[in-house]
Amino acid sequence: MKPFISGAACILLLAACSKNNTEKPPDENTGVVQYLMKMTENSGGAGEASMLVYNAQNRLISMEGNDNTGMRLAYDNNGNVVMAEVWTEDVLSRNYIHYVNGVPDTAVERYFRRADNSLLETQFYRYTVENDRVVRIRIRDSAGQTSPSDIYLRYQGGNLTSLLQVPPASMTDTIVFSEWTYGTKRNPFTGCKTEYYVTPVGPAALFQSANEPLTMRFRIPSTSHDFLEKYVYLYDKEGYPVREARVDEGATDSLIIHYEYRR
Repeated sequence: MKPFISGAACILLLAACSKNNTEKPPDENTGVVQYLMKMTENSGGAGEASMLVYNAQNRLISMEGNDNTGMRLAYDNNGNVVMAEVWTEDVLSRNYIHYVNGVPDTAVERYFRRADNSLLETQFYRYTVENDRVVRIRIRDSAGQTSPSDIYLRYQGGNLTSLLQVPPASMTDTIVFSEWTYGTKRNPFTGCKTEYYVTPVGPAALFQSANEPLTMRFRIPSTSHDFLEKYVYLYDKEGYPVREARVDEGATDSLIIHYEYRR
């Protein structure tokens, strides 16, 4: 499930602008909403494929890849995500989110080894919400042996533009940094959108933007990880991507992804 789980998410799982935040996201009830049902790398049955399932309220409840990775979501009666599971071949995380007056407040995420279901680590989250958007997630471990880490999120219009994870005492000692640029058409994950970004592990960051990403930069300053991906699309008549060519900076070939939807 390479298209879903980003490099930053995999690292978090295995390791077990402020002005723009005032802009409200676009009305999700406008235009034609299509629900992504399947995405396939390359063409036909070759390569990796991911299937998406929705409940009767058209909320995403699962997506699973044929590479033994996936994600499940559960909701309360107000449509808020209250549980998120994300798994790779080796590790499963399970996150329970607590809300106060419909706004995310705290969460507990536990990491398990899939081979024997043994507990690897527990982390606690505290959310900061401004103008109906999560703008900070503070993370601390259960043992209290390491200082908390903060994830900062920035938005522009209807799109998530950056995700920065840093130790709170030193804003220059960056752990992970991702940033996106966008086009003017539809995000293929429009139908997957959740009200708040509450699951820092997994693909949920992809659900927070109205438009299709054109570039994504991912870097870990303390390592040699620093790369840029570019995306080129073919669209249907509603402006949803049906074919994506994903190219890493400096590469001569591309990964082709096909998207299939329902209304």
